[in-house]
Amino acid sequence: MIALLIVLLVIVTGLAVAAVMGRFGGVIDGSMDDPVRTSAFEALPEGHLTSEEVSKLRFDQTARGYRMGQVDDVLDRLRSALDDRDAEIADLRSQLRNTADH
Repeated sequence: MIALLIVLLVIVTGLAVAAVMGRFGGVIDGSMDDPVRTSAFEALPEGHLTSEEVSKLRFDQTARGYRMGQVDDVLDRLRSALDDRDAEIADLRSQLRNTADH
C-alpha cells in the first residue's frame, strides 16, 4: 500500500513539475505558444522598413523564454502602423505631385 502511494506521489510531483516548466505546450494555462522557429535571430535591416520584414522577424528563445503571443501582438501592431504610414506618405506625395502639375 505504501509503495502505491509513493508511486502516485512521484507521478503527481512529476506532472506538477512538467506543468510549471511549461512542458505541456501551454495547454494548461494557454500562456506559451509553440516556437515558430529555432534559427538564429536576424536583426532588422538598417533604413526603411517594410511590413514584410517585420512579419519575418522572430526573437531568440532562452531558458526563461518570453510570451510569444505578446511579442507577436506588438509586431502585428507595428506592421499595421508601418502600412498606415506608408499609405499616408504615398497619398501626400500624390497630392504634392498634383499640386506641382497645376
